[in-house]
Amino acid sequence: MFDKGKREQRHEKEDAAFNKMLLWLAGAVVVDLIILLVKQVYVNMLLGPGVATVLMYFFQVFSILGVVLTAGGIAWAVLWNKKGKPVVLPCALTAAAAGLWVLSLFTYQLFDVGLNIVMLLPAVAAVLIVIFFLYQRVFFLNALLCAGGLLALWLHRQYYEAHHTMVTALFIAGFVALAAALAGAAVSFAGLLGFVGLIAPHMVRRLVGEDSSARLLWAAALGGAALLTVCDILARTLFAPYELPVGILMSVVGGPVFLYMLIRHKGGHAG
Repeated sequence: MFDKGKREQRHEKEDAAFNKMLLWLAGAVVVDLIILLVKQVYVNMLLGPGVATVLMYFFQVFSILGVVLTAGGIAWAVLWNKKGKPVVLPCALTAAAAGLWVLSLFTYQLFDVGLNIVMLLPAVAAVLIVIFFLYQRVFFLNALLCAGGLLALWLHRQYYEAHHTMVTALFIAGFVALAAALAGAAVSFAGLLGFVGLIAPHMVRRLVGEDSSARLLWAAALGGAALLTVCDILARTLFAPYELPVGILMSVVGGPVFLYMLIRHKGGHAG
């Protein structure tokens, strides 16, 4: 009897997940149809040149305004979340503003090429939606990274020669977004790690010098990783079997270093 109840609960969860997947897939199809309609009206001038001109001015304005609206929507969602209010409405409006901003930016900068690129995104999203609901989350993250890499290769092969500036900007934005996502994931698991960016560069600068900026950059990255690894080992072993948060240990080490740098800098100006 107990096993039967557990099976029914599992079936209910699976049905709910399947229904959510269908809703997300329907949303991806609707978005793709909207983009196709925009292409017919804006590129092929289905409703005449006057409507196409109005859309051009709209895309021009929203390619800048969309950033402001998206940032405001994110702040709105965060504030409502802190107050304990439901964030479905601000998240939905923020997602709509972000999607419209991407559509406006690509369409205004690249015209029909931008629309062709944007039309590919709902198809990629549909595949990722199926993977998200049918497979494990780790597999979804791997698929997300693979999809980003394949999309980047496709963009480079198809459009880099004709639109190298835009493609380069997209690559930089993608790397920044990936770095922000990885940093957010690291902070969510390990907590805030203060003073890493302060200690590591000054530590490796004394070792490698300042002659080469590229060498100093790579050395700072490796030095920061090594410093964090050492502090993590110390945090796990100093008070074993208790574990000290590595962020606290980094603050204990970094605080005196920061004060020393301030005093030295002030003394250098005084001298």
